[in-house]
Amino acid sequence: MAGIQEEEVKNFIRRALVTTDPEKAVTEYFVSKQEDRNIKKYPAWDKPRVYPALEVIRAQCELSRAEERLHLKWAEQERKRKIMDKQWDQMRRKELVLRESFIKFNRFVRENQEKRDRAEAKIKEERERQAQRQEEIDELTEKLRYMNEVREKMNKYVGEYKKYQNYLERVVNETGEFNSISEIFNRYETLIDAGMMLSEHEDKNLEILEDRGTEIHHMTEAKSQKLMALNNKLAQLQARRDKAEAQARRWETIVAEIKVKAAEKNLEHTQVKTCCWNLYQQICKRKDIPITVSKDDVEQQLDQIKRTILELKRIIRVAKKRAVK
Repeated sequence: MAGIQEEEVKNFIRRALVTTDPEKAVTEYFVSKQEDRNIKKYPAWDKPRVYPALEVIRAQCELSRAEERLHLKWAEQERKRKIMDKQWDQMRRKELVLRESFIKFNRFVRENQEKRDRAEAKIKEERERQAQRQEEIDELTEKLRYMNEVREKMNKYVGEYKKYQNYLERVVNETGEFNSISEIFNRYETLIDAGMMLSEHEDKNLEILEDRGTEIHHMTEAKSQKLMALNNKLAQLQARRDKAEAQARRWETIVAEIKVKAAEKNLEHTQVKTCCWNLYQQICKRKDIPITVSKDDVEQQLDQIKRTILELKRIIRVAKKRAVK
C-alpha cells in the first residue's frame, strides 16, 4: 500500500517553486534564458527511435498498474463499507435505546408536570377559598361592629328619650283625652300633615302671587316700552311739524318775493305796453296811416315799430351815402 502511494506521488508533476523576491525572480528569469540558449542540440540520428510495440507494452503496463490500484481501492472501500455498516448498526441500536429512554423521560416529565399543575391548581383553589373565607370573616366582623354601634346608639337613644316616654305616659294618664301614646303620635302626624297641606297651599298662593306680580311687571314694562315708543313717535312728528312749518315759512317768503317780482314785472310789462302803444301811435301819426292794430296786440305793434326802425336805418344809410358824394 505504501509502495503504491509512493509511486502515485512520483507520477505527480512537480511544480517549480515561485520566489517572492522580485530581484531574485528577474535573475532566475535571465539565467533560464541563458540556459535555453546554451542547450546542446543533438542530431536526429542520436535520439532513440519510438516503436509502436514499445508504446503498446508501456500502455499495457500502465493499465495493469492502474487496474491493480483500482482493485486495491475497491478492497479498501469494501472494508470501509463493512466498518461503516457496523457503525450504522451500532448507531441505530443506540438511537432506539435513546428514543425509548426519551419516550420514558418525556412520559415521566409529562406526568410530573400534570401532577405539578394539579398541585398548583389545588393550592390556588385553597388560597382563593382562604381569601374568600377571610373576606367573609371581615364582612361579618364589620357587620358585628356595625350592629354593636347600632345597639349602643339605640341604648343611648332609649336613655335619652326615656323622659319623653314618661312625659307622654303622664299626659295620657292625666288628660284622659288619649288612650295611649300611639294616639298622641297619630294626632301629631295628623297635625303635621295638615300643616304640610297648609304650607303647600300657602306656597301655591305665593307662587300665584309671584306669577301675577311677574305678569304685572312684564305688562308694566311692555306699556312703558309702548309709551316710550309713542313718545319717540310724538317727538319725531313734532320735529317733522317744526320742519314743515319752517319749510312753509320759507315757501311763504318765496311766494311773497315772487309776488313782488311779479308785480314789478307786471308794472314793467304795463309800462312797456304803454310805451309800445304810444310809439305805435306816433309812427302812425307821422306816416299818416290809420291805426289798425288794437291796443292789446303788442306783437303787431312791435312788428310795425321794427319795420319803421329798419326803414329809418335804410334812409339814414342812403342819406350818409349821398352826403359823402
